[in-house]
Amino acid sequence: MQNRTVDRIGGILTALIGLVAIAEALRLYPYRTSFFVGDHTMPGVVGGALVLLGLLLAFSAKGERITIQFPDRATLVKIALTLGGLFLYWILLQVLGYIISTFIIAICFFMVIGSYRFAKSLIYALVMTACLYVVFIYWLSMPFPLGMLGI
Repeated sequence: MQNRTVDRIGGILTALIGLVAIAEALRLYPYRTSFFVGDHTMPGVVGGALVLLGLLLAFSAKGERITIQFPDRATLVKIALTLGGLFLYWILLQVLGYIISTFIIAICFFMVIGSYRFAKSLIYALVMTACLYVVFIYWLSMPFPLGMLGI
């Protein structure tokens, strides 16, 4: 019975978050281009899905018994390094700019999350950074932080 209560609470909270998203979509609706195009579309779709799935979870879940296993030390270290890497990326973006920061952090993440050796991480980071550069900066002409070096 305990698991059923947890499912109901989670489902109701999910539906409430969905209602907040729908309220935001209604607030943005006057700025639309058409009914399906505008800033209101994404919050409306996501909010509707959250309400639907939240109510489905709250009123039709079986409440299966699950056991939660705390991660081991190596996994906790990877999680901490990943969060620290994201914080470092945020700082490096301002100092080094998008391209160099993305390259450095990608090497670190390939090594930490993917457990690749340095040489493989270097190659993968180079390819990933080049692809992101071509798509977002070259093709889409999106402005990204240049940093102090102007790169």
